[in-house]
Amino acid sequence: MRTKNELYQEALRTVALRRQTARALAQDAQAQAEAAIPALRHAEEEVRVRGIRCALAGAAGKDRTEAAAALADARQKLTALLAESGRPANALEPHFTCPKCQDTGSVNGRTCACVHKVMQQLRRQEIEALSSLSISSFDTMKLEYYPSVADPEIGESIRTYMAEVLADLRDYAADFSPATRESLLLLGNAGLGKTHAALAIAGEVLRQNYDVIYVSCPDFFGKLEALHFGSDPNGEEEALFQTASNADLLILDDLGTEFNSSFFLTNLYSLLNNRLGAKLPTIVTTNVTDGALLEKLYTEKISSRLAGFVQIKFFGNDIRVQKANE
Repeated sequence: MRTKNELYQEALRTVALRRQTARALAQDAQAQAEAAIPALRHAEEEVRVRGIRCALAGAAGKDRTEAAAALADARQKLTALLAESGRPANALEPHFTCPKCQDTGSVNGRTCACVHKVMQQLRRQEIEALSSLSISSFDTMKLEYYPSVADPEIGESIRTYMAEVLADLRDYAADFSPATRESLLLLGNAGLGKTHAALAIAGEVLRQNYDVIYVSCPDFFGKLEALHFGSDPNGEEEALFQTASNADLLILDDLGTEFNSSFFLTNLYSLLNNRLGAKLPTIVTTNVTDGALLEKLYTEKISSRLAGFVQIKFFGNDIRVQKANE
């Protein structure tokens, strides 16, 4: 899991590599064109010289009409030479991925939108590497896997109920804002789509240029504990904890499958408390559906924090098993 700054720096390197590649390809194209068109190098030099003369005339405050006309004529001759060989007028120019910043990563002194897009792509890749599922959308959550039979606990068809749940979660993601969105506790038995729904939310929130951190509870807190009691010369433990604490949206997946230690309880409480204090939303998924068991496992302080989350219970039969039997 990378910090937001690490993600930003990697995105800048990615964009810089794009620029370097585009310029290298343009140089190759120029060399090939010059080899095929004997008069091309002279035509390019003529454009360069005429361009300098036009710029100097403008800088000196002189009339640029004649210099501009000569430059236009030189460019026309160059374009004609390229056309004769079947090449477009821009054949010798670098073809940048982002025309707005020309792969510099900056426009008018501000970070270009293309950098944020790369950051989003990198974070998506990271989340997919850390989770058991790829980031998809709510469209891939098929209601036919939820039984169309009534459940006494909800008093209606499970399929109807889950359609409403998924619609609410889709709305949650569609108009996301860290300042206004509630924290969610998605609970239910294994294989009912809790992680799938959380990742669908993540994909939509990332698309809106908010930063999302996904962690599996056993993996994340296990790594923190290993760093805490082992060697951590670079302060990775603190960096990871602060990254999770400060994310626009944090997804804590599979609460209840971790090794329950005093270190885990202390850090889980601190993480939840920090995010609640900063009014940042967290989505927790868990197979623990019994409130009394939740309090027994995670102490009254932690369960009281989780009690402030909007609880959304998933119903149905294990979808993974259904798909395996198809």
